[in-house]
Amino acid sequence: MGPDEALQAALVARRFFLERRTKTEIAAELGLSRFKIARLLDACLAEGIVRIEINLPGQLDADLSDQFRRAFGLRRAMVLVTPPDPAGLRDHLGRAAAELLGDIVTEDDVLGIGWGRTLSAMARQLRTLATCPVVQLTGVTGSVSENSMELVRQVTAVSGGSAYPIYAPLVVSDGGTAAAIRRQPGIRAAMAQFDHITIAAVTVGSWDPPDSQLRDSLSARDRTELTTRGVRAEVCTTLLREDGRPVVELDDRSIAITLDQLRAIPELILVAGGETKTGAIAAVLATGMVSSVITDAGVARRLLSTVD
Repeated sequence: MGPDEALQAALVARRFFLERRTKTEIAAELGLSRFKIARLLDACLAEGIVRIEINLPGQLDADLSDQFRRAFGLRRAMVLVTPPDPAGLRDHLGRAAAELLGDIVTEDDVLGIGWGRTLSAMARQLRTLATCPVVQLTGVTGSVSENSMELVRQVTAVSGGSAYPIYAPLVVSDGGTAAAIRRQPGIRAAMAQFDHITIAAVTVGSWDPPDSQLRDSLSARDRTELTTRGVRAEVCTTLLREDGRPVVELDDRSIAITLDQLRAIPELILVAGGETKTGAIAAVLATGMVSSVITDAGVARRLLSTVD
């Protein structure tokens, strides 16, 4: 491209990219055909006169996100370049989840909230949310400041919608006790919302290596037996083997949404990351129930390496 044509191309690029003029308008002004304008714009990109940069917020890796989405058949994947420390990782994942919920939740939705430290980070960073019902997906375990009931309180404080908390433990000693608790009016009302949830945010606990508040809350006998049965991950007390198959031993003793109800949620968002969670995330993906994933680049690369 000679200097005269380069100057003309730069003028066309300025009109098109900066002034937002149409190709037809530019052609009329300069006395050129619309096809000549299109060729000059193509030349601007080819010659480096115009450079287009795509800058994503929050350390998002666009290419890795798209690879991960396509490899696992997801509606969306958000893969972040994150700090190596666990607290920093949870904050980054939580912020991305908070921003996603702020974008996609509407007043027509029913929002389900799981539990875990990553979702606690999400709740702390939630700034805007449509007014909608917020449903606790499980009974309570964990600390006073970080448990599923506290998460629902924090999320509802932002949303201003109706809250459906579950004032009950996550796992009890036997099925009879669990059945009696489920019949309590407030708990029954919350659990009745499970079939109406349209969007839910959950995380995953890992059993190999151990990184699960549910696992830590069980007796040593339960932990040993369930590990022997092949449990590698848990989502809202749904226990999963490495290949995504469920282990049902806790189902009758837990106060929580069921696996079938999780599968029925149109938008199930898994928010989890860190090297120790890689196998657990793989187990959840193997169920096919997750529609969206927010994770870190290290997990994404490790899981992509397992895909043919």
